[in-house]
Amino acid sequence: MSRTLILLALLGVFTCVNAHAIPRCELNGESVNPNNGHTTAGKSGVMRCVDEDGQVRRREQTLRDGRFVGPVVMVLADGERREYSVNDRGNRDGVARTFDGKGTLRKEENLEDGAAVGVQKNFAEAGHLQELHFALGRRTVLTIGYLADGALSELRCAPVTLVPQDRDVCGHAGRASEVTLYREAGKPSGTVSYLKGQMQRQTVLDREGRLVRSEELKDGRRIKRVFYASGQPRSETDFIERDPNSSEGREGTAREWAESGQLTQVSTWVGGYEQRIEQWYLNGQRKVRQQIRREGRNQERTTESFWDNGKPAAVNQERNGRLWGWQKYFSEDGVLQREEEHGERGLLLRRKRYDAQGALEREERFLEDGSRI
Repeated sequence: MSRTLILLALLGVFTCVNAHAIPRCELNGESVNPNNGHTTAGKSGVMRCVDEDGQVRRREQTLRDGRFVGPVVMVLADGERREYSVNDRGNRDGVARTFDGKGTLRKEENLEDGAAVGVQKNFAEAGHLQELHFALGRRTVLTIGYLADGALSELRCAPVTLVPQDRDVCGHAGRASEVTLYREAGKPSGTVSYLKGQMQRQTVLDREGRLVRSEELKDGRRIKRVFYASGQPRSETDFIERDPNSSEGREGTAREWAESGQLTQVSTWVGGYEQRIEQWYLNGQRKVRQQIRREGRNQERTTESFWDNGKPAAVNQERNGRLWGWQKYFSEDGVLQREEEHGERGLLLRRKRYDAQGALEREERFLEDGSRI
């Protein structure tokens, strides 16, 4: 073998060894291997590991009777430092902190058996508090976002006060709050008002300061509106405000508009279900009118469709999403052209065809396989 090939082979061996470098660990002055339980069995103390080539450059972990339980310190290749504790189940438990490569605290968590509980904090690179969260029952129930000057950038409140910072802004001080939110210093992103943690009003602005969305609680109804960039309304929902745990469904009206201002759809909800739907063409003519009825587990829907000249186009009957009963279809002049009867499972049973004047021209009956008689 040539000298060059030998050198390349040796280089490959060294590279391979380097890529799979094993951390150097010691416990109470003795060399140990965290991946070999025999070297740590029954021992207590702080194991310290160094790996100059690994993602985790330094690791300090507490052992109690051979088990990893208690404080942990990890330093990553980019200088990030993590401090936390693990319980006897191996899950993070207690206060956990993360520092960036410059030593600035970036995250402070309160954990219970691996799950976030209570106050959680995120800090900006400059060091100021950026986000404050409160976790309860594996859900984040409170969020407050801050800019460097202390102005709020985000606010979501809980029904009760959870931290001193939420008392005034969430309306827990006996009166509704009035808060302006900012996307950056001097650039408002909207406003929000809370009373006892319940949102009363909200506006959302785009970067040009134009109203994008609004929401208000009025006379027990939650009204939400979305706007086009021109300021014209795009959609509106007006529903009775229900307790989230209530068995009662949504009840109210939803509307949609074209940017021209033409109303294009209105949906009415009762008892959690759509009861009526109406649609219009951009020229103002009615497009669709639907009525939905419920009888036990069955849903029946009648749909009237119209041509853009206002003449009827079709009348369809459905049961549980399938055509049922007689269906009618009309020409653009509003003259009946075809009728079809559907039975169980939507199967076509009969068809009637009419001429241009609306007189019966042909009638057909259908068997289950689609053949005609």
